[in-house]
Amino acid sequence: MKNILLSSVAIVGFAGAAAADISFSGAAKLGYNDDFQDGVYVDVDVDMKASAELNNGWTASVTYGVELDDNGGNVDQDVNFDDNLTISLANANSYFTYGDTEWAAVSHWSGVSEMAQDGFSENDGEATLIIGGTFGGVEAAVSTGVDEATGDTYQVGFGAKATFGNVVLTAAYQEEDAGPASVSGDYNSDEIFALSAATTFSGASVKVAYAKNQTVDENSLGLEVGYPVGPVALGAFYVAESAGDDTYGVSAVYSEGALTAKAYYKNLMGSDEYGLGATYDMGNGLKVTGGYIDGDSVADNDFAAYVAAEYDLGGGASFIASYADHTSYTGAATDDIDTVTGGYELNTGATLQLSLKF
Repeated sequence: MKNILLSSVAIVGFAGAAAADISFSGAAKLGYNDDFQDGVYVDVDVDMKASAELNNGWTASVTYGVELDDNGGNVDQDVNFDDNLTISLANANSYFTYGDTEWAAVSHWSGVSEMAQDGFSENDGEATLIIGGTFGGVEAAVSTGVDEATGDTYQVGFGAKATFGNVVLTAAYQEEDAGPASVSGDYNSDEIFALSAATTFSGASVKVAYAKNQTVDENSLGLEVGYPVGPVALGAFYVAESAGDDTYGVSAVYSEGALTAKAYYKNLMGSDEYGLGATYDMGNGLKVTGGYIDGDSVADNDFAAYVAAEYDLGGGASFIASYADHTSYTGAATDDIDTVTGGYELNTGATLQLSLKF
């Protein structure tokens, strides 16, 4: 990251600041893939952040990004301005943010795994206006979408997280609103509210959660538990659904030294899914990972067998070689196969990729 210190007079809107700080960061990928990318691909992204300390402990900031070159998916775009502008004003206890930021409901909600009725809207390029803060042991925020074409607001939502000793409570709500035509597939127009409580005792973690979709009058009630046994973390969840079959699952994660391994099984409203994977850190900058995910669904693009090796070149640079092949999934090639032990989103087919961060 490269920092440049400028006087505040150089940044309009940061009135009252003693100085402004502008920083640049970025990432670049150069690779070859024989399936999804169908050849050589490149993606170079540069992000800028400008911030200034104002009076009375407030900080003003602006962020924005630019794609300098991107031929991923065989579409060549030499310069593409990212739709990720954010403008914020914050102090130690409160904040105000506009732009590419998450909605209040989904950012504060913590539910049980695989609940069907807690599908709060998620930001995927929409402009969001959010105001929040921390008051004692309570974090809370309210948000609304902003139609960038008209300036109109839509779908007000609320989220809160409260901590009392070793008990954590979360609450979330969003109103029913169709929103403008520009909203993405991650936008849910339904009215939803949800409550959850989590705690720990005798080494075990327990969470209960309830979510109701008011628009379709359906609800989910879930229980999730976790318990460590030496280097193994055991987990299980069960969700009673008012619509369709109930959902349940179990998992075991082994983590000891250089090895992390995970096995899981879950039944999602009558559809089976299971996975087994492991990652091993060789200790010389090289990590190897492999796994297998399958199940009844033919629409889940994470169902794949894969192997990957990543070598850390230092200074934010790395090189990865991977191969992934879909199992029961019948759709098109993809670039977002999630691995069992996490950390990667793989292309289908064979991939060689150099990644740089600065």
